[in-house]
Amino acid sequence: MSSLYVSAVIGKPVYDASGESFDSISDLVIFHGTEKFPRITGILLKGDRSRVAVIPWDAVAGFSGDGIKLRMARRHLAPRPLQPDEILLSEDVLDSQVVDTDDIKVVRVNDLELRQIGGEVRVVGADVGTRALLRRLGLEPFVCRALARLGRPLSERVIPWNLVVALGGELTPLRLSISREKLKDIHPADLAELLEDLGHEERVEVMTALPEDHAAEVLEEAEPEVQQSVIQELPSERASDILDEMKPDEAADVLGELPEERAEELIALMEEDKAEEVSRLMQYEPETAAGKMTTEFIALPGWMTVEQVIARLRETRLDAESIFYLYVVDNIGRLVGVLSMRSLVISPSDAPITQLMRSDVATVRTSATVEDVAGALVKYDLLAVPVVEEDGRLVGIVTIDHVMDTLLEKYGPRKLGGGFDLLRRKAAREGPTAQ
Repeated sequence: MSSLYVSAVIGKPVYDASGESFDSISDLVIFHGTEKFPRITGILLKGDRSRVAVIPWDAVAGFSGDGIKLRMARRHLAPRPLQPDEILLSEDVLDSQVVDTDDIKVVRVNDLELRQIGGEVRVVGADVGTRALLRRLGLEPFVCRALARLGRPLSERVIPWNLVVALGGELTPLRLSISREKLKDIHPADLAELLEDLGHEERVEVMTALPEDHAAEVLEEAEPEVQQSVIQELPSERASDILDEMKPDEAADVLGELPEERAEELIALMEEDKAEEVSRLMQYEPETAAGKMTTEFIALPGWMTVEQVIARLRETRLDAESIFYLYVVDNIGRLVGVLSMRSLVISPSDAPITQLMRSDVATVRTSATVEDVAGALVKYDLLAVPVVEEDGRLVGIVTIDHVMDTLLEKYGPRKLGGGFDLLRRKAAREGPTAQ
């Protein structure tokens, strides 16, 4: 059988074994299990919309664009109800939004391509192009011929079904269980962009389907409006679990934009240590160094040796951006020096880190503006700048990527280059506090 489309099949007659037409096709049923290309498992007749009269596919003798012929008399049919692992193609999938995991974008299903594979009829693709709309209107052959004569043929846009993630509908949990692996293969930054094109319900579905750590990465990459929407709509337990997986500063930023009652509810559900850390960060003004800092950094006492520091690093699970530099503090947490990874690698294992550290550390105060932080990063060519209290105690670091994100939000990509020129000149004139 050559390819058929669902739109071309719906409404066609159903014949019994004697060749008598007794009803028409209302919808086709598929089994949506673990198969990459789901198979047709039944037919729903137009005369019964109760979903309890599905004709099993093994009763079908022939299937074509002219309709369906059964292998038995009508009276011998044994209709059955729609099963939990089945969905209706026309009602549940047609005209729905799906994610094209190849081009990584949200598209609408205008039609569905069917093909006979190994004795079964399967869904092989989602047609998202204009041809599908013309086909449904009965205009496809006329328009395509006219455009071909003008030298502008209308191409097909069919996405292979194994590259489609279906969203929405009554059987969402089932669909997402199938789509989970496909979503995991998409980079968090790309998924964050996709969330912008989805509705509230679809956003929640995606964030529900992902593992918590992956969902946290996606939420960190998302726009503030999307972050707030997702955290507001997700069940509280799921939202708090995702916040637990986020970096403390990112979680604080998200919670800081929520209504106070909702933020307090989620903080109460978070792990105690993480909740305390996030709550402390939320006390700072958002547009200051303390409001942008992360508390994920490595602070080392001056009595440690190179060997001891390396052992500590092996035990520490921090993101790469949190170990740009290693900070040396005294017994009350005041910053006294900074240590590079290079100095660790090339130094003797028994060397005290106080002999290797640099004591002229560029810092910013907790109340410094984002522009001041950016100025320090630019002037001293840093990947992260430490944030200190007035007494010199180290309380966090601001990484260059976080500052870039903030400045992009504030100035926009077109003005950012000029903005950095101004920051560089300001930093050269004033400079940050040196400890």
